[in-house]
Amino acid sequence: QIYNQKNIMVRLLVYIKHHLAFIWSWVEWGNSFLFNLLYGKKLRKAIPDVLDKIDSEYQFRWLRKEEMPQLADFFTKQSDSAYEFFKPHGFDLKSLVSKNKDKSFIMIGAFSGNEMVGYCFLRCFFNKHVFRGKIVDIQYQGRGIAKMMGRLTTEICQLAGFRLFATISRNNVKSISSSKAVNDICIIKELPNDYLYVEYLLKR
Repeated sequence: QIYNQKNIMVRLLVYIKHHLAFIWSWVEWGNSFLFNLLYGKKLRKAIPDVLDKIDSEYQFRWLRKEEMPQLADFFTKQSDSAYEFFKPHGFDLKSLVSKNKDKSFIMIGAFSGNEMVGYCFLRCFFNKHVFRGKIVDIQYQGRGIAKMMGRLTTEICQLAGFRLFATISRNNVKSISSSKAVNDICIIKELPNDYLYVEYLLKR
């Protein structure tokens, strides 16, 4: 019965998101407010605690409003195929600035010098569930950046006491491979169109 109630709630939220945009904006605002109120301080401490300890030739930074033009430029440089499995939000400057204001949405950039070479995010919910996504510049793929982003997002969630989830396509072989390198993957449910609902755990 509890599972059925959760399933009905998920379907209701999906319907609101796709058909009742005005109501959905209030749902997102409410989640952002509650998450920041309950866990914002804990998350703001966990992020630098993890990022400052990364030993890599690349730098990882929590992105601020001032870096949104650079992030928008990063997205314009990617091929169309990069967005086959990556559609978390709009990629124009206005959408990115709006998303950056959301206290429950964390944007992290990977840099080589001053060049942004990767991006990952944590979409947080007040029930302490977090969803992640990541993308690496086509010129920098195969250098372990996606693996590092997978590890740092997992460590942030673990340090802050959150559970980390994702929906991922079985056909997204690169993402699954990089995730398996740093995570134990627990399949929660099989979804339509060859997608999986999974929980990421720090690899033992």
